[in-house]
Amino acid sequence: MMQYYGAGIQACYRGPRLYDTEETKNLVIRVVSWYKKYRGILNSDMVHLRRADGRDWDGLLHVNPSLKEKGLMMLYNPTSEIITRTIKVPLYYTGLSAVAKVREKDGKAKSFKLNRDYTIDLTFTIPAEGYTWFVIE
Repeated sequence: MMQYYGAGIQACYRGPRLYDTEETKNLVIRVVSWYKKYRGILNSDMVHLRRADGRDWDGLLHVNPSLKEKGLMMLYNPTSEIITRTIKVPLYYTGLSAVAKVREKDGKAKSFKLNRDYTIDLTFTIPAEGYTWFVIE
C-alpha cells in the first residue's frame, strides 16, 4: 500500500473485506491516514530519481512549490541487504532556492543549504526490502 500511495496512485481495493485481522486493520488505517495527511503533495508532479532495476535503491520525488510541503521523496530498497547511500536530490522544481528543511518520516527537520545546481547531498539508510520517505519544506 505504501508503494502505491507513495507513487501517488489512488488504489481501489475490492472484495468481501479489506482486512482479516485487527493487526491488518490497524495497518490499513495507518497507511490511509498517512496518505490523507500528505494527499496534496502526493498528487503533485513527480520526478523519478533513479530507474528501478531491482539491484539498488530507487526513488520518486513529488514536488509542488505552492504547498507547505514542497517535496515528498519516497525511497525503496528491493535488495536483501541494508543499504546506505548519499545522493544528490534535485530540488529545482520545489521552488526552493537557498535552504531546504528535510525530515525523515516524522522525525526532526534538518536544514540543508542548496548547491548552485539546486540540489542537496542527502545520506540515507533503507532496510532490506524496505522503504523510507522524506518531507522537504
